[in-house]
Order: sequence, then structure tokens, then C-alpha cells
Amino acid sequence: HRPRHRVFRGDKKLLSGLGVVMLDWLKIHAGRILITIIIGLVGYFVFQKIVPRFVRQTINLRMRGKPEIEIEKRSGTISKVINNAIGIFLFIVVLFTILAEIGINIGPALASLGILGLAISFGAQSLIKDLINGIFILMENQYGIGDVIKVAGVVGLVEEVNLKRTILRDLDGVVHYVPNGEINIASNFTKEYSRVNMNISIAYRENLDRVIKVI
Repeated sequence: HRPRHRVFRGDKKLLSGLGVVMLDWLKIHAGRILITIIIGLVGYFVFQKIVPRFVRQTINLRMRGKPEIEIEKRSGTISKVINNAIGIFLFIVVLFTILAEIGINIGPALASLGILGLAISFGAQSLIKDLINGIFILMENQYGIGDVIKVAGVVGLVEEVNLKRTILRDLDGVVHYVPNGEINIASNFTKEYSRVNMNISIAYRENLDRVIKVI
């Protein structure tokens, strides 16, 4: 029984040593990791507040004299796209900062991202087309959230617009996800104003002035 007792004591010392090492590691790195996460979250929420105000002021200057609802839809659409892009960027920065703090070499990971980006540029041409079309849709203000449009043969209310796709909800409540690369012609039914054309049949004997007044 003595050898087993010695092995047990040795295992106990080993576990105690590992615990001390783990505590030392946490004292050094845990605080930095926590601070990195907090900074990332604070930065994200700050941008969530600042970006809409900045975009709204810019849109007000560029669309001076336009209806308020148009300005609101335009600024809301662009703010959402910018905030999503900032959120993704901050997430990547925080992730790589934590990996570097843990001790993982991020050099190969960055190189892999470069290779992955090159592969995507060759293999995902439709994705690139979606992104390019999305940029022009936002820059040219073709439509925004809240507009009723017709794209790719689908008519509906725009619920979301980003660089990759446009989400519509038609009159039946069906949600359609339309890739921006598939949009060749965009028809906006609520751009600044709308017009209703009605064909009304009347008898030849009617007084046209009276008819117009009644209508």
C-alpha cells in the first residue's frame, strides 16, 4: 500500500501545482480579457447611439426640403447597415485580441483569412455581385425600409435592406428574401408620392363638370 499512497500524494501535489498555475494565469490574463470584452461592448453601444444621429444630420443636409418620412426611412436604412458592419468589425477585433492574450498565434489565422478572402473572390462571385448592388442601392437611395417596391418580380413592403439582400413582405404576409444581385429593375411605389389611376365609365349625356366635382 505504500507505493499507492506515494502516488496519491504526488498526484495531489501535481493538482495543487496546476491550481496555482491556473490562478496565476487568471490573475494576469483574465482581467485583460474582461477589459477587452467590456471595451468592445461599450464601443458597440456607443456607435449604436452616435451613428444614427450622425447619419440623420447628414441626410437632413442632403435631402433638405424632402418629406420627413423619406428622410426617416433613408437614415434608418443606412444607420442599420453601418451599425451591422461596425458590430462585425468589433467582434473580429475583440476575438483576435482575446486569442492573442490566451497565447494563440494569430499570424496564421490572419494569413488564412487572406487566403479565404481570395478564395471567396474567385468562388463567390454572386456574393460579390450582391454586395456591389447593395452599395449602389443605398448610395442612390433607390428604396428604403417602409417603402413598397417591386423587385425580381415580387411586390411588397421593405422590412430590411442590407448590402447582401432585401427582405420584402407581400400583401399575403409572405416574407421574400431577394438577393441584391438578382435586382435588375427596382420599382418604388412610394417614392416621395404615389398616384392612383382610376377608369370611371360615364354616360355621354352626363355633364363633365358635374362628374369631376362628384369624383
